Amino acid sequence: MREIFFILIVILVLLALTAIKYRKTIAGILGVAKMLKEAKDAASGAKAVGGERPSVQLVNCAKCGIWVPQNKALKRGESFYYCSESCKLLVTNN
Repeated sequence: MREIFFILIVILVLLALTAIKYRKTIAGILGVAKMLKEAKDAASGAKAVGGERPSVQLVNCAKCGIWVPQNKALKRGESFYYCSESCKLLVTNN
């Protein structure tokens, strides 16, 4: 019985060490899975409303030039949009 517990503890330690080593990769995979789930939910929600997808305007990031949906962009002032908090902070700090 003690051997089984020892084997389980060794397996758990190995899994923990593997998770620590590959935590960035695991976080990236979870982020992609979350993004795909949100896209699936948005697509199914748009179809359920009557088949028409609501149009979302794209805006250009004032720092890096990436196009992002206006509802996901960070706004500063009247006409400045940013793709992320880091782009917004870079412009603020400069």
